[in-house]
Amino acid sequence: MNTQTDSLLLEVEKLSVSFEQTPETKVLDDVSFSLGRGEIVGIVGETGAGKSVLARAIIDMLPHGGHVEGGVIRMLGRDILKLNEHDRRRYRGGDVALIGTNAKLLLDPVETVGAQVVRVLRDHKRISKKEAWKEAIEIFRQVGIVNPEARAHAYPHEMSGGMAQRVVIAMALIAQPKVLLADDATLGLDATIQLQVLDLMVQKGKDLGLGVLLITHDLGIVANYCDRVAIMKGGKLIELAQVDEFIKAPGREYSRELLDAAKVRPSIIRLDAAPGTRTSEDKVALLEVKNLVKTFKSDRTHSVVRAIDDVSFSIAKGETLALVGESGSGKTTTGQCLLRLLDSDSGTIRFDGECTREMSDREFRGVRRKMQMVFQEPYVSLNPRWKTCDLIAEPFGLLPRMTRADRQKRIQELLQLVGVSTRRIECYPHELTAGEQKRIGIARALAAKPDFVVFDECTTALDIRVRAQIIDLVRNLQAEMGLSALFITHDLNSVRSLAHYVAVMQHGKIVETGETESIFASPVQEYTRKLLRAELPIECEARAHHHLDVVGVKQ
Repeated sequence: MNTQTDSLLLEVEKLSVSFEQTPETKVLDDVSFSLGRGEIVGIVGETGAGKSVLARAIIDMLPHGGHVEGGVIRMLGRDILKLNEHDRRRYRGGDVALIGTNAKLLLDPVETVGAQVVRVLRDHKRISKKEAWKEAIEIFRQVGIVNPEARAHAYPHEMSGGMAQRVVIAMALIAQPKVLLADDATLGLDATIQLQVLDLMVQKGKDLGLGVLLITHDLGIVANYCDRVAIMKGGKLIELAQVDEFIKAPGREYSRELLDAAKVRPSIIRLDAAPGTRTSEDKVALLEVKNLVKTFKSDRTHSVVRAIDDVSFSIAKGETLALVGESGSGKTTTGQCLLRLLDSDSGTIRFDGECTREMSDREFRGVRRKMQMVFQEPYVSLNPRWKTCDLIAEPFGLLPRMTRADRQKRIQELLQLVGVSTRRIECYPHELTAGEQKRIGIARALAAKPDFVVFDECTTALDIRVRAQIIDLVRNLQAEMGLSALFITHDLNSVRSLAHYVAVMQHGKIVETGETESIFASPVQEYTRKLLRAELPIECEARAHHHLDVVGVKQ
């Protein structure tokens, strides 16, 4: 899109933002770009690049201690940094609206979602409560909320993550702003829900002539939805280009690194057998699961939910099975039942020839060393009061007694194995980056020298390059150590890089299973096809065949 001067909505010129610290920290440094009517610009960068601070500077709501050191932000030619308090309130939500991450944290938990949207509308428009409620119901309908009249009376905790995100979008659109700031607005959502939310934002932007800033670390989103892309690093905007031109030939080395890290990573693991030839005779099953069932009973309604419903699969030695599906499908519950972190109701779990489900705790302790888990949220699973060395050493209790020197040597070996500097050995979890926390979680799982590891969403919500590094780490560990693994994820890019086989889970059941290449090339079930359609390819050839048909979306 060639943005003409008369169609400009937003102009940012030489913007610099600092925070009052000792010494003072500059988080935005001489940033300049523009946004036109109906244009979608993707702002991409890793954690700490300044993306979110840029969004909050534009909406004039910098965090405590932040101040604009220099530069100009103009909305339709008006300098928003010089607005008085009354105009500033009308500007926020009226001219520009912000959609953030984790909708349920953005919504008031003690007020119905309808009342919250009505309040926003009445703050920006002289309108009766009855008329505002009518408009709120209509915007709920437009953003795809089923039965909006009833849903408007719901509280945030009564809604799914995707539905709550739609409410936040409705809240942003209700006062008809000119610019929409979407700050990682789909982070943590299922791929199918993410697609629906993105389609909705883009369609409404095109319909209303909005300018949209999509702030993200997902280049797949940028490639499929944006007109232009801006790459940020260390508070600077280092590249600004048309999306197709950027995908074909990034102008900066850092941009090339991000793009390479985001693309599908060709798998270096291959099945010994030819496609379709795996049998019990030529593949020894390390783990066999048959007819596994796990139910939960609601204390409030006394209803029974079958979280795992007659699930069966097997994993051979040295193989990886990817378990994919939407949130609530039963993936994590399955992994936890395998390791007896949850007790299953019925079925058979056979590990290395032994039935483990009905073992006593004492009997299972001997098997437990061979079966480990990398948890989805490492910061939650790492004891905040323990240092890195203590966290890694804890599983040594499952091994024969070790001397102090042997323990120290093994800790350093594990840190080297997962790519964490030994200088971090005395750090607490809060002093580690998200990527380092994930790596320490993997080191803990490997400390007891297991034969089988459950990786639960180990690439979720990571920066582009960190995610690629974790994928490389996991598959290299498998190649070097011959690990068997259950890889739980909704990141289809990672599946193609890591897994030999894929099992698709829906409502507690496995609805389709097969070799990875076969599942991606010719899925049988409609649910599997739905999941695959939600993948956002980066390569131009793949995008040309992508299913998106939103008006104005780049193909």
